[in-house]
Amino acid sequence: MRRPNRHATLRSSRSAGPAILVALALVGFGGCSGYTLRGKVIEGDISYAAVVSADDERLTGPGVAGVTVSMETDPGRLRREPVGSATSGPDGSFSIRVRRPGAGILIYDVGIEARRDGYQGVRHQFRLPPGSKRLLITLQPGRDTLQPQEESLMEQFERFRSPG
Repeated sequence: MRRPNRHATLRSSRSAGPAILVALALVGFGGCSGYTLRGKVIEGDISYAAVVSADDERLTGPGVAGVTVSMETDPGRLRREPVGSATSGPDGSFSIRVRRPGAGILIYDVGIEARRDGYQGVRHQFRLPPGSKRLLITLQPGRDTLQPQEESLMEQFERFRSPG
């Protein structure tokens, strides 16, 4: 009678262990994501947005309060979809909870729009950064000449399809 090789079974279970842990972690991320995009709005000479490291010194300076920051996935595509929005606090900081599977781990193209009366608005597209990064939005004082964003083709389709 042949006896099973105990060491071979032990070796195969050890090599499968990390793969099982990775699979379980990805399944856990597949439900409600715990990712939050954090950032700050500051005043500057030109309106723009940039992904910066969490220790960027501009994040510690004075901010602009009352800025509405809106985010959507897949900007410029047929099925772009709103993700969330936030209003910057007294120190200019904001956070937007991103409830998408794998957010912060998988690659997501997103677009943001930041506006407030008395400032030139900004619209920017970027890859959703890891949680260790921040979004720095700089707004130039002045009249807002940013044109409203056009409806996506899907929004137009839904509007014309609906009776009313």
